[in-house]
Amino acid sequence: MNEARGNIFLQPHARDTITAESAQALPLESGGILLGYREDQNIVVTNALTVQSATATTYKYIRDDIVANRKLREFLSTRSSEDPVGYVGEWHSHPKPSGPSATDIKAIKSTAKASGGSVALVVCSPTNEPRFHGVIATRQRFGRISTEEANVDALTQNDAGLGPLPHGAVRGDGPVFISYRQSDGTTRASSLEGLLRASGLVVWRDRSDLRAGTTTDRLEQALTKGLSAGVLVVTPDIEKSTVVKERELPRLLQLGQDPSFSLCVANEIPNPKNPKKPDYAAPDILLGLAPATTLGEMKHSYSRTHAGRLEIVRDLLMHRIEQRKLSVNANGKILTVLTQTRPEPFAIDAGQADLHVRIKAPKQGKLPNRQGLKDLAATLPLTSDAIRASGASTVQIEGGMHLSVAFAIGAALPETKIGNVKVTDLRGQVWTSEQDGDPRKHTITTKDVPGDLTTQNGGAKIAIFITLTENADETAFSRLLEEQPGTFKSSSRISIDPVDTIDFREAARVSLEIANEIKRLSAQFGRAEVHLAYHGPYTVAVLIGRYLNTVRTVVYEWDNPETTGPRYSPVLTLELGVTGGPITKLHL
Repeated sequence: MNEARGNIFLQPHARDTITAESAQALPLESGGILLGYREDQNIVVTNALTVQSATATTYKYIRDDIVANRKLREFLSTRSSEDPVGYVGEWHSHPKPSGPSATDIKAIKSTAKASGGSVALVVCSPTNEPRFHGVIATRQRFGRISTEEANVDALTQNDAGLGPLPHGAVRGDGPVFISYRQSDGTTRASSLEGLLRASGLVVWRDRSDLRAGTTTDRLEQALTKGLSAGVLVVTPDIEKSTVVKERELPRLLQLGQDPSFSLCVANEIPNPKNPKKPDYAAPDILLGLAPATTLGEMKHSYSRTHAGRLEIVRDLLMHRIEQRKLSVNANGKILTVLTQTRPEPFAIDAGQADLHVRIKAPKQGKLPNRQGLKDLAATLPLTSDAIRASGASTVQIEGGMHLSVAFAIGAALPETKIGNVKVTDLRGQVWTSEQDGDPRKHTITTKDVPGDLTTQNGGAKIAIFITLTENADETAFSRLLEEQPGTFKSSSRISIDPVDTIDFREAARVSLEIANEIKRLSAQFGRAEVHLAYHGPYTVAVLIGRYLNTVRTVVYEWDNPETTGPRYSPVLTLELGVTGGPITKLHL
């Protein structure tokens, strides 16, 4: 053979396929066909297909032409007509360290004679170095075939100049990294961030987590210090982002080689032939990976649609649960949930619990953030499903939250699906749905509250004020009734006797008795819609919410605007057992 003049570049996907299939076939030979494109005197291999041989031995491989042609047709049928990727050669393995044999050279020359261009032969020795040997066969003038030894360059993501990933770069309880182009991707990244956080996932976002220092250094630290997943938001302007193309994407692809890491493509580019679907080829083209289909072969979610964004949330949420199952089982089948609806969330929160339900903090005032509630309403069914999929028999909730959110979270963990719920208050006391050691200090009492009540039929509504602590704002509830004259068929006050601090050990009994009283009052008026104002510990609100499975409930929050004074404002409607529940309407 002549001196080498061409190179065979094995892209990571092709390299991994050849190496894995060669090792799996040992001690027999294996092989298949190469797909890619020609670039001057070089051949770039983007994909490798395996073609099994029934006659393979430890020293011989003859591929099945019928199977090879079928697989080639199937591969090409999924490609665009403008895609340059096609058949570029053959590969097979040698269990013992050796390059192409005389028989191999003869075979590749025969293939090149029938081909319209140069063809490559790659021989892999999976357990030896050098691992790859290559030959390029080219058809010359007058039908003569020349063969040249070729250097096989097995490309890796490290060729981007990033170096290997350090130990611990992938962590099952780490945050989700969002990669995007700021000019046209900020809105979508913010939308995904809100949904992911509301579902229970911790998010790393440059807007909130990129602290002072050199941007490149901080990004590198974020990308190598323990992520669990990544979302690549592909927008038209992403092709202009050197940070994404040269730093974030190469690292995310490296991380994606670890099965414990999940990489999602949020595709914002519509398919020109079907605008209801994404353009699967666009990400590779925009990010300079084409004609390789590195991203095109991954799962894409059409993030221009709400359903597409929720698909990403569901996938990453279930990935998180799969990563946390061992921890949940080791912890006595207890799944921990950290909640917060007031302070701004940060990626540093990762690792403190199995799930972190966080929504946007209110910009001002005492009421929850409307967008945060909207994100929670969309994702709470997914979170509920994920918790059940974890196999947990107990859900342990810690943190803090608005009372309306507490009722909603409780409604997402009904007694019919989750055995036990424990809520830890700010003093570390655990309020549980299981009755144990109840001192029975308090009883529940219900009294009618005077108001302008309706006598109309149909669409019945009742108002209920629950107070479990001292100094409840009775005037705010009276104002609620006054501002809606003739709306309610009944108004009641549920309280504890005596009126003093409730004991956390009473939580199971008290919450169940209150829930039963709410359902009794509703049933008196034909399952009337309940308008609920609550004054008490958020821990009990969570537990009451678990039992409101037969009642449509509008939950109010206490507010104190400077212009109007104290009042109860409707925040959300809860309906269990309906599609899209438990939050079915927002009132803010």
